[in-house]
Amino acid sequence: MKHNNDRDLFLISVFTFITVFLWITFELIKTTKTSTVSSSVQQLSIPISSTIDTDTLNVLNSRKRY
Repeated sequence: MKHNNDRDLFLISVFTFITVFLWITFELIKTTKTSTVSSSVQQLSIPISSTIDTDTLNVLNSRKRY
């Protein structure tokens, strides 16, 4: 009897794992095919320029601290 219960539990576990794995896989595939980025988000995601305004830094350094 114990052997049958172990086998049944193993089969249920394997089928559950396969089902969850396939479910996640298909959801990921669906999401990658249907997801789009709106134009406003694309405009917000442009890279920031990496130039530093050295004049402003010099002005900040020249300020007196109290």
